Amino acid sequence: MEYPALVVGQPSPLVAHFTDARNPDGFRVVTKGRVTATLAYADGSEERFVADKLLRDGIFKPVVQPTKAGEATLTLRLEGEQVAGTVGVGKVTVHPSMAAAVAAAPPEEAGGETAVPFLKEQQWKTQYATAEAVSRVLQGGVRTNGELKPVAGQAAELSAPVAGRIPVEGQVVHLGQAVKKGEVLVRLVPTSSASGTDLATVEMEAARSRAELGLAEREAKRAEEMFAAKAIPEKQLDAARVARDVAQARVAAAERQLSLYRNTQSGGGGAGVTAFELRSPLDGVVSYADVMPGAVVEVGTLLVSVVNPSRLWLEAKVYEADVAKVENSPGASFTVAGFEREFTVDEKTGRRVAVGTVVDRATRTVPVLFELANPGGVLKPGMFAKVTLFTGQTIRDVAIPESAIVDDTGKPTVFVMEGGESFFKRAIRPGVRSGGYVQVLAGVKEGERVVSRGAYEIKLSTATGAIPEHGHQH
Repeated sequence: MEYPALVVGQPSPLVAHFTDARNPDGFRVVTKGRVTATLAYADGSEERFVADKLLRDGIFKPVVQPTKAGEATLTLRLEGEQVAGTVGVGKVTVHPSMAAAVAAAPPEEAGGETAVPFLKEQQWKTQYATAEAVSRVLQGGVRTNGELKPVAGQAAELSAPVAGRIPVEGQVVHLGQAVKKGEVLVRLVPTSSASGTDLATVEMEAARSRAELGLAEREAKRAEEMFAAKAIPEKQLDAARVARDVAQARVAAAERQLSLYRNTQSGGGGAGVTAFELRSPLDGVVSYADVMPGAVVEVGTLLVSVVNPSRLWLEAKVYEADVAKVENSPGASFTVAGFEREFTVDEKTGRRVAVGTVVDRATRTVPVLFELANPGGVLKPGMFAKVTLFTGQTIRDVAIPESAIVDDTGKPTVFVMEGGESFFKRAIRPGVRSGGYVQVLAGVKEGERVVSRGAYEIKLSTATGAIPEHGHQH
């Protein structure tokens, strides 16, 4: 609020800016209501001055015109549908004359911190809020980076076991589709690189290999008899035996291929044609699908990936110097891009799975795994996470919201509120981070208020000189 000195008989307009500060995630401008300014004198008498409507959004302008001099207590009462309450301005002096008011004006103080202006009109146009620096119990922790991954055994990739063609008929699996364990996702009709290879071709190849084996066995038996009669040299006998062994290997390979085709046939590839069926090995959601009806794919081509997102692993990479602190970590908190809230893993929401036993030579880190529930599948495997691993120790100290800290040329900085529209820029020394709050070792005192939402906008405005240095024009 801005107002001139209070003088008997002189109108003094109070330019009062009202903000609804109930939501810590963002204050809002007051757009409805009426304001009553009350002067309560020491003798018990009162004078009331009312502004029935806003001058404009957020601003009321009751005009105070005192009738007697002396000390008084000034209060403002806001009434309205949006928000209501009383603001105590405090002790004020009503001067008997303008000359007395000028004589009583305090001299301007020189030196001290330089205040950064940020007018209410600017605050109301952005997401802005303040929070008090108070003593809190903080969970000791180690900060690091991590990644969300599928739980072991809860993700699978299905690749083409043979070169084949995807039939044109039938449904096609798609990204995001929910599937059940055993459900057919892809049918694949085997082909060769030059021509179609169906069941009849495989059976003919098996029959041919068996016939060749019979011939090779007879030749080997005849060679043994002739060698016994010393009619041929031993070298010729060895050649006949090798030919028999090769024929046996061909038969075995042909039988295996025939068995594989018969075990996987579904009748979906056309008359007399075998089709491989790729089935989901788990309940989950299709996370990758490259299935085009009629397309011909090579052996090993990835066709479908399935993942169960109901539970995930958080893999945190802890630097070797901090490993000893988190060997028995009871849990962790983390944030991911796109979510303002912080997620927590503890005995209620998950569990610690394992701590790595080997330091990675390239990154000098050790992985620490946590498993957590993922209701609604809001978290996605592959997300990058900023992780705080709890050490199990707790401390009590002055703390501020983590959102209040901005980077200013490499230094963690906050804006401490001096008045409603002026702030001190302070470099701080942060300590333990826990639950969205940061311990302040230096730079902010208990009871001071910091900008918890909109600090970056203040920093940006001061850098560009976009904010006027003094006052308003009302």
